[in-house]
Amino acid sequence: MNFNQNNLNIATSPYLKQHEKNPVWWQSWSDEVLNYAKEKNKPLLISIGYSACHWCHVMEHQSFEDIEVANVMNENFVCIKIDREERPDLDALYMNVAQIIHQSGGWPLNVFALPDGRPFYGGTYFPKIQWIELLENITSLYHHNYDKTLEYVHSIAEGLTKMETIDLKSTFNFSKNKIDETFEFWQQQFDDEWGGFNRAPKFMLPNAWETILRYGAQTKNENCLIQTKITLDRMAFGGIYDQLKGGFSRYSVDPYWKVPHFEKMLYDNGQLLSLYSNAYKIFGENEYKTVVEETINWLKDEMLSPENVFYSAIDADSEGEEGKYYVWKSDELKEILKDDYPLFQKYYTVDEFGEWEHGNNILMRLTDDEDFAEKNNCTILELKTKVNEWKKILNPIREKRIKPHRDEKILTSWNALTITGLCDSYLTFNNPEYLDLAQKAIDFILKNQWNGKILYRNYKDNQTTISGFLDDYALLIEALIKLFETTSEMYYLDEAQKITEQVFDQFYNYKNKMFAYKSHYDTPLVNETFEIYDNVISSSNSIMANNLYKLGKILNQENYIEQAKQMLANVQEKIFDYPTGFANWINLYLNFTYPYKEFVIVGENANEFSKQIQQFYIPNAIFVASENEQLEITQNRLEEGKTAIHICENYACQLPIYSVEEALETLSS
Repeated sequence: MNFNQNNLNIATSPYLKQHEKNPVWWQSWSDEVLNYAKEKNKPLLISIGYSACHWCHVMEHQSFEDIEVANVMNENFVCIKIDREERPDLDALYMNVAQIIHQSGGWPLNVFALPDGRPFYGGTYFPKIQWIELLENITSLYHHNYDKTLEYVHSIAEGLTKMETIDLKSTFNFSKNKIDETFEFWQQQFDDEWGGFNRAPKFMLPNAWETILRYGAQTKNENCLIQTKITLDRMAFGGIYDQLKGGFSRYSVDPYWKVPHFEKMLYDNGQLLSLYSNAYKIFGENEYKTVVEETINWLKDEMLSPENVFYSAIDADSEGEEGKYYVWKSDELKEILKDDYPLFQKYYTVDEFGEWEHGNNILMRLTDDEDFAEKNNCTILELKTKVNEWKKILNPIREKRIKPHRDEKILTSWNALTITGLCDSYLTFNNPEYLDLAQKAIDFILKNQWNGKILYRNYKDNQTTISGFLDDYALLIEALIKLFETTSEMYYLDEAQKITEQVFDQFYNYKNKMFAYKSHYDTPLVNETFEIYDNVISSSNSIMANNLYKLGKILNQENYIEQAKQMLANVQEKIFDYPTGFANWINLYLNFTYPYKEFVIVGENANEFSKQIQQFYIPNAIFVASENEQLEITQNRLEEGKTAIHICENYACQLPIYSVEEALETLSS
């Protein structure tokens, strides 16, 4: 391979492809590239981003497309481009470097390292002049003060080791009082007026609101329930939600959910399907049903590949401008909508509050339809008819605009989140199409991405090139458990167990009894990472611990439950001070401190009974439905000519019940 040229033309990642025409001699990460850097004694310049990243595009335009800058980079560094979505292991490692140096991070992420990959400096976005200065300073440091460079290397290495050290705890003391106190502390961070947490920018954090919703429902904590509803209402009304087409953007730059960072990510929307479906079971809000329907329609229209799996993301920018595809000028709307404009203007806040920049308006709402109809002297039916008409008029006009770029790589982990979301949507709204979409996607992944030993992370242009990381395995297991609970098909449970055993084989660390992020069989990085902090996606260790708890209950495998307990014990002290960063761990904590049920339904109508019960919100339970006694948990429960519902707790069961109504009555009492 000729390293004195840009080699990204052979990459499959859409993000890397965006940089293939840069004058920078970009390379993809490989052992071959690192060996070349050692041979030439050049430091690595590692630049990490993703296709929908606005500031990545800005830095590309200012610096990486500039010949002057490219010459400095090419002469002094071996330049490596990384798609963070394809290589989250490298992203996590080098993001920690930025956190150590600056106590903050973000993308684009630019890190400088020795030829073997050991980092010595890093940061995020740099304007052109500052970037050239930094390149010159780093070059001088590396070649003229190598001892100082090594000092930085060792200092960062110590910081990384400290960050990744997880102590093995020998005592398990999970306290109901302690978790109640944690929720009291968490509630102080709520934004009571606009929902979400009291800060800006605002990320939606579905995992946090799933846990808060569960706690509110399970303990009858009104404040947690009210706050979840405020949050879901405000997000659905806000500019962060595409009011015309459905689907959520990544985050809001302000406290009001008004101005989104306009990229739409598959992982957000997959999780929000679950959250809005589960919230509908409690609040019965038609708004939530609409959000789910529109988001799934958007997924089908814009994110579904010919292989029936889902693409990764849609860019924030079109025609070089952020949000241009989504915003409207008021004069344009007046001309299109004519007599309807005054009502439309009020409904979608086309006023000083809704105006963004350059006279553009972001469509958003401030209240629900009932309240709006009452204030504007129309019926709900009349209003809904109008809204549907407006969407039918404006969507085709918007479709004619130049669309933002779509990242058409397929990621196993994000598809798994979406499969789980589609199952939750199906269980809530009983629309068979949702289950069909989920099953077609899982079929593709199991056929193409899983070979019985290795799960692959990515798929693009009929190629899959990267072995999966812990989040791919953990989220796929979660989706398979959900599909088993939804359909009662043993195949899904069998696959979940096979993949779980591979997780133990490939990722388990016997010293701290946690799972490493990267398989032991892959080329090791300079530092082993353990993902424990829940972010916009839950951490892979917390997902795995929750999976093991559920599988332990379903398969009667006590060793799985003990492993989940050990993992929780290892992190529990961190939970109480930073609940948002441990939201999914708190979900597991609730399993150990509050009642957790096993629904075991056996007989001819078992799957139908299970579906009917799961239309209600029961987050503290597993569901096993079977026509026979195939699983250990179902044995000695089959009764001739009857379908029996056994509600158990810690494997102690009440007398069998023979109707869904009676089961729900028993549960509520």
